Amino acid sequence: MKHIWITAGRFLATLILAVGVLNTSIDAAIESEESLAVYAGVVVSNNPALDSLVLVEFPFSVNRHEFSFFVPDTVDNGLFARVFAQVDLLDSTGHAIDSVATYFSMRVSSQQEADLRDYRVFNSLRMMVPPGDYSARLTVIDAVSKRTGEYFLERVHAEPPHHGKLEIGGARVAYDVRYIGEGGPQYNPRLCKNGFYVVPNPVSIFTPGDTVVYLYGEIYGLLYLPDDPTPYQLSLAILDQRDSVHQNLGSRVTAKPGQSAVIAESIDVTGFPFGSYNIRVVATDLDNGQSDTILTPFHIVSPQAILTAATTQYQVDYDDADLDIEDHVNMVKYLLVPEEFHVLTGLSDSGKMNYLAQFWAEHDINPATPLVENRRDLIERYRFSNQIFSTNRERSNGWASDRGRIYLTYGRWDERDDNEAPRIGNAYEIWHYRSIGEGKVFVFEDWSGSDDYRLVHSNVYGEVYSRDWQEKIDQGVLDVPD
Repeated sequence: MKHIWITAGRFLATLILAVGVLNTSIDAAIESEESLAVYAGVVVSNNPALDSLVLVEFPFSVNRHEFSFFVPDTVDNGLFARVFAQVDLLDSTGHAIDSVATYFSMRVSSQQEADLRDYRVFNSLRMMVPPGDYSARLTVIDAVSKRTGEYFLERVHAEPPHHGKLEIGGARVAYDVRYIGEGGPQYNPRLCKNGFYVVPNPVSIFTPGDTVVYLYGEIYGLLYLPDDPTPYQLSLAILDQRDSVHQNLGSRVTAKPGQSAVIAESIDVTGFPFGSYNIRVVATDLDNGQSDTILTPFHIVSPQAILTAATTQYQVDYDDADLDIEDHVNMVKYLLVPEEFHVLTGLSDSGKMNYLAQFWAEHDINPATPLVENRRDLIERYRFSNQIFSTNRERSNGWASDRGRIYLTYGRWDERDDNEAPRIGNAYEIWHYRSIGEGKVFVFEDWSGSDDYRLVHSNVYGEVYSRDWQEKIDQGVLDVPD
C-alpha cells in the first residue's frame, strides 16, 4: 500500500467557501499581526503518460479577512486584495532548485464582507519534477500590506512513473468534488482535474460540521482494448487509527474509459468520532488481475482542540516539573501529522496547553484511570532520548535526532546490535522491534564520528531503505568487507 488559477486583473474568478467552525477556530488561534495563516499540502501524480517527470501539486488556502482590501481606480465598485504565492522546491541540502509562482486577486463588495472571518480562499501551484525526495516552502504575500505567511512541507516524495503497471496516484481529500465537464469562467482552472472541480482540503482536517469528505484520485495503467473493453473494480473502506475497518464502503465494477480513470467519491462521515482515519482504495483491473492499494488520510478533530480560549485546564498527571511548554510540544511531534503540528505550533502558550489537554483526553488508552498512562510513557521516552542521544551541552536535542524520533515513536527496542569500531565504514547501531507487527528494524550510522547517528535503513514503509543493509541483516554478515 502507498501510504485558484485565479485571473489577475479586473476579471476575478475567485473561489470563496465557508468551511465551518474549524476555519474560524484556526483563524482565532493562529492569526497575528505579523504573519498570514497559510495552510498547504502536497499531491503527487506519477502518471506514466508524463514520461519520466512527475506532476507535483501544492494546494493551499488562506484566510480572506487577513488581507488588506482597497478600491481600485476602475469602474468596478468592489474592493480588491492582491495576493502573491510562490513555492520553492528544495533538495536534500535545503537549497532551492525550482520554483513556481502566481499572482491573483480577491474581490468583495464591501469592507463588511471582507471582514467576515469564516471564509477561506483556495488555490494551487504545480510543477513537473524528476522523481526523488524533496522538501518545499510555500510563501504567500499580501501585496498591499506586505504581510507574509509561510508553510513548510518537510517531505515531498515524487515516486517515478511505472509503465505497464496499474497504479493509483494524485489522491487527495477535498471539501468538494463535482463534475463540470469543460467548466467555465466561474471555475478556477488550477483546481480543475479531468473534467472535475476539486476544492482541496490542504491539511486534511475536518470537524463534525463537515459531514462529507470528498476524495479525488486517478488510476493509471489500465489495460484498455477498444474493441473489447473490460471493466475495473474499485473497493473502498474507512480504516481507523488502529487500521481496523471503521466502515466498509463496498465495491463497484465500472467500464474502463481508457488507460486511465478518475476516482471521485463523496463519503458521509456524520457521527464519526474524533480521530485519524485512512480511506483505503483498492483498484483492480479485471482483465489482467493487476491491482493497487492506497491509503489517503484525513482527521476529524473537535473545534475545542484548537481554541485558545478553551475552558479545559491542563492537568499534570506525572512529575514533569522539569519540562516546559516547548518540551510538551516537542514530545507529540511524531504523534501528529505535519498539518496538526503546524496548527499546534502556531498557538499561544495557553492555546498549546489547551490543545495538548484535549489531545491527551482523546488519546487516553485507559480512560478509567485518573492518569494518562501513554502520556507518562512518552515523557519517559522523551527524557531518555534527550539524555542519551543529545549532541549539545544542554542535553536537550536528542528528541529531534533520528534515534530520538524512532525511540519516541516505538519505545525501547527488543534487541540492539552495536559496533562502535567496525573494520570498515562507520560505527552503527541496529534496533530490532520483533514484537511489533512482523518485525521492524532500524539501522543508524555515525556519519561524522562525533555521535552523529543517522537513520540509513529500515524495513518500515516510508522510511529510508538500503538494499545493502537489508542483505547484510538477512545474511547475518554485519562487519565484513563487501
